[in-house]
Amino acid sequence: MKADKALKASGLACVNLTPEIRIAMKEMPAAQVIEVFNDDPASRMGIPAWCRLTGHTLIEANELNSTDTLFYIQKKSS
Repeated sequence: MKADKALKASGLACVNLTPEIRIAMKEMPAAQVIEVFNDDPASRMGIPAWCRLTGHTLIEANELNSTDTLFYIQKKSS
């Protein structure tokens, strides 16, 4: 999948990860996609929930191994 922006967020738990995603998406136009790399297994449940709550679309979540995940999130339309 091709993303418009990438965010490497190693070492961040969801409580710190979601604010970082929000900041990274702030300057992105609606409908663009951000690729987020994270190594916290709990983010596999937290990021989908955050997307549902905020209205962004989780396009894909690729589990690379037991901890690392690549998320592709499309910014919601205003």
